[in-house]
Amino acid sequence: MQRKDARERLSRLRKSLTELVSELRGLTHVLAARQPMVKGTVYGLERKCGKPNCRCATGEAHVSTVLSWSERGRTRLVSVPDKRLNELRRLSGHYQRFRKARARLVQLHKSMLDVVNRIEEERRREP
Repeated sequence: MQRKDARERLSRLRKSLTELVSELRGLTHVLAARQPMVKGTVYGLERKCGKPNCRCATGEAHVSTVLSWSERGRTRLVSVPDKRLNELRRLSGHYQRFRKARARLVQLHKSMLDVVNRIEEERRREP
C-alpha cells in the first residue's frame, strides 16, 4: 500500500512538472518576440499651473500625457506629443507584457525547482 501511495505522489508531481513546463513554453512567444518596446507607462498627468485666473484654480486641472519610467531609482517623465501617443502606448504595452512574463518566468522556475526537489525526495524513499 505504501509503495502504491508513493507511485501516486510521484505521478502527481510529474504531472505538476509537466504543467509548469507547458506554461513556461507559453511564455516563450512574449519573451522571444522581436517587437520593439519602450520602458515605462503612458498616462494622463493632471496638474495645476498656479495662475490665479486659470480654470485650474477652480478645480479643473490641466491634463498632459506623459511617459513615466524609473531610472537609477528616480521617476522620469517626458511629455508625449499627440502624434506619438498611440505608438508609445503600444510600445510601452509590449514592455509591460514582457516584464509580466519575466516575473512569471521567475515564479515558474522556483515552482519547478520545488517540484523537482520533491520528486527527488520521493524517489529516494523507494527501496
